[in-house]
Amino acid sequence: MGYAMLSSWLDGNKNRKLQFHIVEKNKKTVIGVIKKYKNLSVSNNIPINWKGDLIVFSVKPQSFKIVSKEILKNNVKYKSVVSIMAGISVSNIRKALKTKLDVSRVMPNIAVSIKQGVCCIFHSKNSEDKNKNNIEKLFKILGSILVLENEKLLNSVTAISGSGPAYFFLFFSVFENITRELGFNKKNSKKIVYQTIRGALELSKKESKMSNLINSVKSKKGTTEAALTILEQKNSGMYFIMKKAIIAAINRAGQLSKLS
Repeated sequence: MGYAMLSSWLDGNKNRKLQFHIVEKNKKTVIGVIKKYKNLSVSNNIPINWKGDLIVFSVKPQSFKIVSKEILKNNVKYKSVVSIMAGISVSNIRKALKTKLDVSRVMPNIAVSIKQGVCCIFHSKNSEDKNKNNIEKLFKILGSILVLENEKLLNSVTAISGSGPAYFFLFFSVFENITRELGFNKKNSKKIVYQTIRGALELSKKESKMSNLINSVKSKKGTTEAALTILEQKNSGMYFIMKKAIIAAINRAGQLSKLS
């Protein structure tokens, strides 16, 4: 996710005023970043006495405790914090970093790589307007933003928009594989499935009630109704499966918060 955000922040002339220093342990990733962005400051370890306006944590929640200790040890100085870590609360971030500075938690999704992401933001209580505005402007570059008033909603956001693209990718893959199993070749399967998806998405943008669109396709005792009878079953249909999956993701976000 960090590389996806960085690519969108750095691409384009209007973002040249932004200066970044990247810390990345994976040597292969470092080589790739340096190759693409030759003037970017990149290192394998947290620099001693580093100073900057904003520190962004784009690490696994399980790694945060170790990273925070390195930051304290190396006397890193910053004015505010952004975390895109799932589950780690503002209070736990401040506790680990031994700071009372402003903390903003952001949950983006993978579509930030093409500047079509959804970034939900929660600012710590009494955060300075200047810091909030700068952070919101930074993430607007990546797509659309939504500022949340309740930190607890971030676990739900993680499960819905953060993990959400993977649910759609799985659906697309299943839809395409079934189409191939029914006798279409790979090229035609992709064409049929993805054009169907594109068309459905465009139609859904113009209609506020999904039930109207469903009814426009469905006819009594027809083929669509036969399929929907399976998809809408009470204890095994799409709603049941999706809700069960999303709750599992929310619960996992809650478990990650305890790892800090």
